[in-house]
Amino acid sequence: MPIIQRAGAEVEANEWTGWGLAEFQAGQKHVTRSHYHDCDEYIFMIAGRMRLRSEGVEYVLVPGDVLVTRMGDEHEILEILENTRYFWLEGPLRGAKRRGHLHRESQGAS
Repeated sequence: MPIIQRAGAEVEANEWTGWGLAEFQAGQKHVTRSHYHDCDEYIFMIAGRMRLRSEGVEYVLVPGDVLVTRMGDEHEILEILENTRYFWLEGPLRGAKRRGHLHRESQGAS
């Protein structure tokens, strides 16, 4: 199988929606506001520690942890406790098939 390069990647509907590396500096707060996706999202912690909330429950993620948010699960990054790096991967779009961060107050419940 060939590699899939991020820039200009054409991803089929039954494959991933998006992926990438994210890096944040210690001390950042309210990095993302509460949001959800029309796909499942996976966050693979590589380095650091961060505090987040998913479906109303707070967690501290450390290297080796994987956060799994299913389509429609609301989540947000609350605080970066140590310089943090993670890899994120979004599965295929489902439902209304909207891309990106969706917010209940602007998108309506889905």
